[in-house]
Amino acid sequence: MKKTFTILALILALNANATNWLTYYVYHETEYIQGPWSRIDILEKSDYKYLSPQAYEDLLGSERIDLVNKIFFHLKEQKPEVYTWDYELSLYGDTVIFSTEEVIEHIEIIKNELTASLTLNGFEAVVFQIGNKKETMTIFDLTLPYFDLVNSKNSELLTVQKKTVEVKSEILNDNQENPLTIWLIILSITIIGLLGFIIIRK
Repeated sequence: MKKTFTILALILALNANATNWLTYYVYHETEYIQGPWSRIDILEKSDYKYLSPQAYEDLLGSERIDLVNKIFFHLKEQKPEVYTWDYELSLYGDTVIFSTEEVIEHIEIIKNELTASLTLNGFEAVVFQIGNKKETMTIFDLTLPYFDLVNSKNSELLTVQKKTVEVKSEILNDNQENPLTIWLIILSITIIGLLGFIIIRK
């Protein structure tokens, strides 16, 4: 009995997959309405459309295909009218293979959203196999600009500058709030000067 239990426990352990919480970003095509932006020249070329990231957090297994399926799920959730057809997703190394036999209306949106979402989450490329046609896309093949999430290299410098500004502002505030203190200091210096002058004269 003990041997059977041990064998079953080993089989279950071998089939078990680890799970962990993962934060990742899915890129959705959206339209720039208005407002100041220094890179407006790029948007003029793309008819004011760009790929905007949205953060998601999910409990995923150790298989990378789980992340692919979750990304596709969120894309479909955002645009159900665009993702309305049957498909198959598979992995070949770091490349995601997307296959369907159906005719897709909004193929440009799908290519951009899927390629940006997958390649910016660690995959190398996406293969679109639609009927007899096959196309491989990487981050360099996107036809729309996209927001990239980057850390500021000057964040430490900005922090120091911010602290300096805060200190200066406190000094100015103290000076503004206590003008009596300034007059007392000036008066003290004047009295000490006069006393010194009198002592020297005597």
